[in-house]
Amino acid sequence: MHRWIPDVAQLIFEFIYDPIRTEEDHEGRATVVALARTCRAFKDPALDVLWAQLHSLDALVICSGGKRDVNNKLIWDRPLYDADWRILAQYGKRVRTLTISSQSDTWDISTMQLLSCFPVPGPILPNLTKLNWLSNREDFFPFLRRFCGPNLMALSLSPISWSVHKCAAIASLALSCPLLKEFKCVDAEDSSMQAISEAVVGWNSLQVLQVGPLDEQALTHAGSLQTLQDLRFSISDLKSPVLEFCSPRAAVEISIPSPSSFCAFIENIHFSTQRLHLFCERYDGMFPELFFSRLKACFRNPGELLELGLVKTIPHNRSIILSSIMLHPLVSFKGLNYLNLADLCTSDIDDAFLEELAVSCPNLQDLYLGDKGRWLIAPQATFDGVVSLLKHCHQLFSLGIFFSATFKNDFTDVLRADAINLNIKNFSVGASPIIDPMTVTVVLSSLIPNANRINHCAHGSAELQDMVERWDTVNTWFKSFVSARKHSWEQGWLEGKAVLERNVTV
Repeated sequence: MHRWIPDVAQLIFEFIYDPIRTEEDHEGRATVVALARTCRAFKDPALDVLWAQLHSLDALVICSGGKRDVNNKLIWDRPLYDADWRILAQYGKRVRTLTISSQSDTWDISTMQLLSCFPVPGPILPNLTKLNWLSNREDFFPFLRRFCGPNLMALSLSPISWSVHKCAAIASLALSCPLLKEFKCVDAEDSSMQAISEAVVGWNSLQVLQVGPLDEQALTHAGSLQTLQDLRFSISDLKSPVLEFCSPRAAVEISIPSPSSFCAFIENIHFSTQRLHLFCERYDGMFPELFFSRLKACFRNPGELLELGLVKTIPHNRSIILSSIMLHPLVSFKGLNYLNLADLCTSDIDDAFLEELAVSCPNLQDLYLGDKGRWLIAPQATFDGVVSLLKHCHQLFSLGIFFSATFKNDFTDVLRADAINLNIKNFSVGASPIIDPMTVTVVLSSLIPNANRINHCAHGSAELQDMVERWDTVNTWFKSFVSARKHSWEQGWLEGKAVLERNVTV
């Protein structure tokens, strides 16, 4: 039998049944089970595929003599003998991914206790690379380390409540899986900060770290990792630590209580990251006027920042109004290709600022300015500002902007050939005021002919109802205007070509 047959067979079996792609493919699983019984050459690669990912420990219990009791709980009702342990070892070494679900009440604690008596030193599943421990059961957490071995690369936790036992189990994780690359515990709270921080300090190969609050030592360690690609944490009572985030490839996501608390947090922080996203729970009564100035001061080289976002996580419509002066520091981030301020009211930014932003940040691909709110405040920006963005930012793919879709002069002034953008697919106007749908359709069908539709606030107060209906009218006409314009252009091109050919002939 050729050596390459098991490898080829495993690739074929993974195509037939891929548990990572779907966990409900009963037909594919049954096919691979049948193939495992076909011949010796197929047995091992087929079993590797079947056991690669488990969504519970049920299979391991049942295959080694366990059963369900009258309460539908999985138990072993007899001692495990040498043959049972060998079966567990045979199948356990094939498991690569394990999920301990939040619905783990079907297990009796005696089952976990007996399983932890596995006679072979080390973890129960020695080749496990990914563990999703989603159970909140207090009595299960002490057994977490029995599943965390030196080959574990990804670990996800989601406890609802935190206790001393859970914190103790997490604090010592780094010793069990020192080469961990991905750790997620996004539901962590203040009471777990010290335990999670202690574990984080012990990992030197992290690529993904998504947690709640961390202490200064853990943040300093995470910020120094050159391997880091994704960092997410929250701030609470951590006041103005001295930190240096020097992982340029890492996307940094910070959950903040409010913009004011973030300003206090970043007084002694320096960023060298290319992607920064802030998730705000609430907006203060007054948005800090120097927010973006202080943010700019945190970057040693603002021109290296590629992505910046400020998103609110709790829906509300408080009118935090940003002016051109407050946003002016953004023009220093000349490398930006993504800017998301969709949740903020940008009614006080004007066309002059939009033109300066467009000239300073020509690489913008996704830009959102105030298009998520149902603002009743008249915006200062007009079609002239939109044209400036289209003219200078040729790579724009998505544009959302709160502006006045009206015209003080002849609308033909904005129909400029150098402002036509064929890349924009998504265009959002939020609650932008509009008076004449026909004129707006003429302009937009010329400037952004490849847009899928004009997105706007679908519902709003009685004051916004006329706006909603007018933008609906624009969407009704938009595709027809684009088609008519294209047909007219093609017809004119053919007529011009015919005239040219006649002149050449003469």
